[in-house]
Amino acid sequence: MELKEVIEKRQTIREFKDIDIPIEIINYAIENGFKAPSYNHLKEWDFIILKTTEDKAKLINAENLGTKRDIQKDSQVVFNDVTIKAMYEYAIPKQKSMILDAPLILMVVYKPKTPIKNIKRIYDLNCLASVWTCIENVLLSLAEHDVYGVTYIPKKTDDIKLLFNIPNDLEVASIIPIGYKQDDAIIPKKKSISISEHIHYNNW
Repeated sequence: MELKEVIEKRQTIREFKDIDIPIEIINYAIENGFKAPSYNHLKEWDFIILKTTEDKAKLINAENLGTKRDIQKDSQVVFNDVTIKAMYEYAIPKQKSMILDAPLILMVVYKPKTPIKNIKRIYDLNCLASVWTCIENVLLSLAEHDVYGVTYIPKKTDDIKLLFNIPNDLEVASIIPIGYKQDDAIIPKKKSISISEHIHYNNW
């Protein structure tokens, strides 16, 4: 498959079939993840694979995803773009179910240059930026095999680290529920981008 085909094929999916993903596909995606550029060339990234309902429930409870929220009220306050507002109103209520229903959760862990709470310079985010190049490689490699996911950025990382015995000097970059797409899965409309409006020569 051509690179452009894989890039266009990748989708953010929150509704999954109840079908196990072969470990060979997961290993292939992670192997390609480690081929991404790394800030310090050390590729200090690790992956935790979660499959049990008990482990998924730990994540949901740690992140308070069972708490009811007035989604429409929140979106009215936060967003003025119609496309982004629609995406928010669809995505937020799915956070609990996408973790429970996904056959597999991939938790991506990295070693930061500076503890998150002490960051003062853009330079201090280099490790976070590089782990996201790894995550994109993983998502593209999964899409090559018709496996899709959604990146969820946890808020209660200290609680999650404690629950899953993650060393204190590491951080959780993302929690990624992955699986085969439900036949009737909703794919929210993407914002249309004009490339020419985002390319600048010599100055802004």
